Order: sequence, then C-alpha cells, then structure tokens
Amino acid sequence: MDPVRYEHYRPVERPTYQEELDAVVAQVAQRTGASVEREAVGRAVRTAHGKTHGLLKATVTVGDNHGFHGQGIFARPTEYDAVVRYSNGLGHQRPDHQLGAACGMGIKLFGVPGPSLLADEPDTGTFDLNLINNDVFFANTAYDYMVIEDLFAELPEALVNPARRKTWMAEFLTRRGTLTDPDGWLWDELFAMLSFTTVPRRNLLSYTYNSMGAFRYGDHIAKIRTVPTAESLAALTHQIVDVRADNEAFRRTLVAEAAERNHSFDLQVQLNTDLARMPVDNTSVKWPEELSPWVTVARVDLPRQDIGGDDNVTAADATSITPWRSREEHRPIGEIQRVRQEVYRRSSIERHRINGQQRREPVSSAHVLG
Repeated sequence: MDPVRYEHYRPVERPTYQEELDAVVAQVAQRTGASVEREAVGRAVRTAHGKTHGLLKATVTVGDNHGFHGQGIFARPTEYDAVVRYSNGLGHQRPDHQLGAACGMGIKLFGVPGPSLLADEPDTGTFDLNLINNDVFFANTAYDYMVIEDLFAELPEALVNPARRKTWMAEFLTRRGTLTDPDGWLWDELFAMLSFTTVPRRNLLSYTYNSMGAFRYGDHIAKIRTVPTAESLAALTHQIVDVRADNEAFRRTLVAEAAERNHSFDLQVQLNTDLARMPVDNTSVKWPEELSPWVTVARVDLPRQDIGGDDNVTAADATSITPWRSREEHRPIGEIQRVRQEVYRRSSIERHRINGQQRREPVSSAHVLG
C-alpha cells in the first residue's frame, strides 16, 4: 500500500484552540517559575523531562534511502555530528525510585542545511528529535495538555495513593468533569497514560524510543523511533536498574555503559498509509505495523566516552530539545504537536532566564560538551 501524501492531510481546526494554547503557555510559565521552590535544587526545572540522566556525543549516519523513504534530510547519504540527552519524563528532581520509568531520548543534530521552523533561530543549523520509551501519548489537544499539566504535577504520588488514585483517573478521563457524555470520555488517552506505568525500569540504552506524534516526511507523513541494534543490545552488561538500592541508578548505569563500549541505534520511520486507521490527531492510538512496517533510514552511534562529571549534567540541563527545531520537510503535524511548538519554546526561554543561562544554540557536540 502506497503511503498517504502529506497534502491529503487536513488538520483539525477548533475555534477555542488559541485561547486554550494561551492558557497552557501561561500555566507552564507559572509552573516553571514555581519549580525553583518546589523542587528545591536552586534552579528552575523543566515541567517535563526535568531530571537529566546524561548527555552523550553521537554521530547520526543517514543511509542510502530511496523512493518513499528518501525524503528531507534522509534523502541522501550523509553524516551528522550530534548529541543525545537522556532524561526522566516527569518534571521533578527526585531519587529514581520516586519517579516512573518513562524516559526520554532527545537527539540534536548539527550542521543540518536549511532554515529552522523556529522563527527566532532560523539559521542555527540544529535539528532535534524528541523521543520517549513508549509508542503512544495521552494528550491530543491544547485543552488536554492544560488539564494534564496540572494533574501530572501530582505524579507519581497520585497513582500509588489508594485514596487519590480513582478520583485522579476519573478527572483524567473526563477532563475534570468537563466531558459529561460518557461517549466522549477519553478512554484512548487513559489507556495510553496507564501504559506508561507498565514500562519496566531497564538500562536506558536498551529501550526503543518513539516520537509518538507524527511529522511531515517530505511528500508523506511518518512517525520516528530509535531501536538499539542487535549487537549493541547484546553487549549491554548493566541490565538491572535497581532504583531501590541506588537513588541515581539510571544515571550511574548510563555512565558505566558509556565508559565501557560503543553503542548504536537504528533510526527508523513508519510511513502513514491510512489516515483513518493511523490517525495523526490521536496520538493515543498505535499505528499498526501490519499497515506499514518500520524502515531504518539512519544509524545513531554513541562512541565510548566519559560522561561521569557534574559538568555533563550541567550541559545537559542547559540543552534545549524541541520537535520544532526542524525543517519544513519534517514539520510536526497534529494539534498536540502544534501545542508543543510554543510551550517548549516559552518553557525554555523562562527556564534559561531564571537560571541565568545563555539561551543560544550550540554549533557542535564539542561546543555543548566542552
């Protein structure tokens, strides 16, 4: 089955979108400011992916892709200098056992030609991928994001407290009672959220990381993921991440693995072949692989390196990753992706301002890592 052409996708336009987006941006700015006192680490913390596990030098090598898969920056063989940031998904700075296992892999490529989609930094040459170790997401609209942002501030305590768990999930399902018709309750989103609670705590280098949201892929539409190569997965020696024995188990395991050997991932795309069964505007529904298989278009290599110093965490904390630091050929699509554009940008601006950090895109991995 041939992939859907990008021009055939019609975005959903809701009349309340801009008002809700403005409310989300204001809410995120307020929570970013409040995080200085809330997290008690002497600085502002991201409202999502707040705890860094490490920043690694990387190389992204694009393969000899043809036809439907040879699109945009993946149209011809080339090699990009890059960095990879690993983080926890929640907006807290806490011991690992007080956080869930939802973890992010942010990839920043350098020297990518063409103007960025971010209007305030059109010529930086950087290109970001935001990925997480699950294949579905739990918010699809600006209003979803606004309510969930508030509810997620209670995690993980809300889901382990029997007195709060049921009411928390009811508020999630009905968007705090605003969805009164059971036919409109957000079951897809609730099941997507609960799927994160089943993610096992494992070596960060053993996970598959997904974009969850869709992107333009040149003439087509796709999702993106990374999968550890077979040889890299087989070589891992620190399989167990014991968060009860070590408050920083994820980072220490990553530091140890990075120091011992090289690691690699296949970067893959899944082209959309059916807009009805592979919805763009509902990221809570997994795209069936029987409709469209994942195809490798590039490789991410992490050379052996020392990331054990405090300066590595500082560099990672100052590194901004957003799906809109992209190119027109890979424009994020779907309402929740549009929400991310302004939320991520404003969150980064506010965090850097509070922390006294210069907000400027680096030009190379050496520039980031010193």
